[in-house]
Amino acid sequence: MKPFWVSWYHTENLGGFELTSPWWKSGYRSSDDAPTICAAVMADHEEGAKDRILTAYDVRPDDLEWRFVEERRSDWSPFGSRFPRRDWMDWSPLSNGDRQ
Repeated sequence: MKPFWVSWYHTENLGGFELTSPWWKSGYRSSDDAPTICAAVMADHEEGAKDRILTAYDVRPDDLEWRFVEERRSDWSPFGSRFPRRDWMDWSPLSNGDRQ
C-alpha cells in the first residue's frame, strides 16, 4: 500500500460520506460553491485510491469530479499547519511506524 493525496469536488447531490483517513474541506469552487475536499488514503494504485473515496459515500457515486490523485513518497505525511491532525483521523503508513 502507498499513500495518495486525493482531491475532488463534493457537490450537494452526492450526499454524505464517512472516511476515517485524514480529509479536509480546503475551499470552495467559485462557479457553484461546491466544497473542495482533500484526503490522504492508502491504496495499491490510483484507481484503488479513487475507490477508497467512492466507497466512503453512503450511496456510491458513479464517479466524482476529481481534481487530482497523486501518489506520494512512503514517508509522506498529510499533516501540517494547513491540514492539522484531528483525533478521529486514522493515518499510519507502513513505513512510518509512529502516528504523527
